[in-house]
Amino acid sequence: MLTSWLDIPSDSDFSLSNIPFGIFSIPPEHQRPRCGTALGDHVVDLAVLAEAGLFDDVFPQGRNVFRESTLNSFMQQPRPIWVAVRNRIIQLFQTNGPNHDLESNRELRNAVLHPLMSSSSNSNNNNNVIMHLPATIGDYTDFYSSKQHATNVGTMFRGKDNALQPNWLHLPVGYHGRSSTVVVSGTPIRRPCGQLQKDKDDPKQGSTYGPCQQLDFELEVAFFVGGSSDNNNDNENDSTDNAMSTSTSMSMEKAYDRIFGFTLMNDWSARDIQKWEYVPLGPFTAKNFGTTIAPWIITTMALEPFLVVDDEVDDEVGRTQDPLPLPYLQDATRKSSFDVQLEVAIQGEGMEKAEKICHSNFRHLYWTAAQQLVHHAVTGCTMKAGDLLGSGTISGSTPDSFGSMLELSWKGTKEVPLGDSGHVRQYIQDGDTVVMCGWAAQKEGGGRVGFGSCRGKVLPALPYDGHQLDNEAAAVTASADAPSTETTERYMNLKLYGYWQSSSSWRVRIALEAKAIPYEKVMINVKDMEHQSENYKSSVNPMGQVPALQFEDKMTGKTACLSQSVAIMEFLEDAFPNSTPLMPVDPIDRAYARQMIEVINSGTQPLQNASILKDIEERSEGRIKALEEGHRRIHRGLAAMEKLVKQRQIESHSTKYCMGGFSPSMVDVVLLPQLYNARHLYNVDLDVPFPALAKIEEACLKHPWFSNTHPTLQPGAN
Repeated sequence: MLTSWLDIPSDSDFSLSNIPFGIFSIPPEHQRPRCGTALGDHVVDLAVLAEAGLFDDVFPQGRNVFRESTLNSFMQQPRPIWVAVRNRIIQLFQTNGPNHDLESNRELRNAVLHPLMSSSSNSNNNNNVIMHLPATIGDYTDFYSSKQHATNVGTMFRGKDNALQPNWLHLPVGYHGRSSTVVVSGTPIRRPCGQLQKDKDDPKQGSTYGPCQQLDFELEVAFFVGGSSDNNNDNENDSTDNAMSTSTSMSMEKAYDRIFGFTLMNDWSARDIQKWEYVPLGPFTAKNFGTTIAPWIITTMALEPFLVVDDEVDDEVGRTQDPLPLPYLQDATRKSSFDVQLEVAIQGEGMEKAEKICHSNFRHLYWTAAQQLVHHAVTGCTMKAGDLLGSGTISGSTPDSFGSMLELSWKGTKEVPLGDSGHVRQYIQDGDTVVMCGWAAQKEGGGRVGFGSCRGKVLPALPYDGHQLDNEAAAVTASADAPSTETTERYMNLKLYGYWQSSSSWRVRIALEAKAIPYEKVMINVKDMEHQSENYKSSVNPMGQVPALQFEDKMTGKTACLSQSVAIMEFLEDAFPNSTPLMPVDPIDRAYARQMIEVINSGTQPLQNASILKDIEERSEGRIKALEEGHRRIHRGLAAMEKLVKQRQIESHSTKYCMGGFSPSMVDVVLLPQLYNARHLYNVDLDVPFPALAKIEEACLKHPWFSNTHPTLQPGAN
């Protein structure tokens, strides 16, 4: 039996045999989401394990990859890397395992382990962790791979004798969905509005607009594509460089190497909208308003002990493939699917708990995940890491194993009891929370391999005239594009402590003006030495300098204070991502920008500071003149900047600003105050020796970011 030194409940979905992967963050600090795994009642921080070097010998790139806010980069790795990382995690937590680096290090354990909610929690989030979408989903495809489900639906709409379309037994039927509306478990779903057939028996009567009346869930298991898309083409003789491949692009033998793992999925459906619109091209708006997935991805390695082959599958659910598929879809290993128990429960408004309404099994699929993937790629379609492929509704052969309300209520003709609660349903009502669970039972030598839960609450439809969302929906909408919206609102009541003649204070004023961030000015009279007072140094800046930025952190409830102008501006850049950016996105461009910033910030400005130069003059007993030394230092720094700016402008489309763009950057924000000091404090001639910088100075002084924050406009200026 695989056991761990960490206490793991025997009924936990996340035994040492599992090791799923997901993305989490920790409130209230609201740290950047990062990669983790679940073990018992804990989330394990893979970024910290990587930082400690515990993956260096199996996956050294993990130091960067596991710090990312999606699993895409990890998914892109070849299967042996997934296996090696999973095995290392097992080794770190295994009782008497080969690696004790984590077990023996209490400080590291405390940093790695974060309490996780129980699987029965009513939310995907609690006070311990917040779970996020595990990947950036590039493309999403939903299949129709349960023969029993397809037969049930076909019987309802076309009759028993014509239940399956002629092509269904020859290929995995699917359609392309909307990745933009795939959400993580716990995200409420808004009842959709759309076109409804006016007369249910006569489509020629046209349609009307209104909220969906037949909202449904679909019990599915989806998988994420992994590996490199470079491995998509199995034709070794294909030498075409720029043309799309038209050959079979993936073999059944290699398909499982491209499946990163599986997750629970509820592909919400508006049945009445779908009825009107699906002819002739299939689902459209009836299926694009919301798809919920569980936060954890269960690897194929964890599910291998539960793999079933064709002979082990009950023929009642139609697994035996007759007719035999075309050769490219034939699996020589005769792998079917996985023995994973699936359940759906509904908790209505006022109900004490969710009541089970159906149970099914992942093994009830006619077309396997590998066949779905291979058929998807048969035309040469590139399959990328992070692509999501859904199984379609998974139904068994008995009425209590049907995987949708459409089947359970048989197109609304039957009432479905919600356990012993006294409540019944034909379709999903407003306020209902649909909860899906999945697990593979323990086998000898291993523990339970669970999927966690996949849940979503249905909110009322919005009026067509666009009335405001209710409070709950507004909160969901506000968090849909997190973290940017949340981060923008997180920091409040900004106060800038500065002095009108301080070039560093001017830098921060320019940045705040550029980003349109409201703030309060607090003037510190440097000439009167207010910045050196004990009160200022103890409460604002221990260095006794300006500027300093004070603000309230709404998430933690604390007041924070930052000093050093560049650090403050970098903070504003990160904390207010929806505001005007001052730094380029490209890494090399950002590095060039920081290089030029530091020429001024570290190599010039400190060496021409009036108080420092005065001290040098006094200590040298007058041999070094402050004004002359300042002039020399400024000239040296600006000469370097002139060369860097000219070089940058040669490679760019504009000569207006330092980085060669059409808008000022943080480099210009740092440079202009230095040029102002050079002219007005040290009488440096800029026009002749530094023409590029003089031209930038002229452009900046005409720009409102700079003119509106000019020193002469500040309190106390003279």
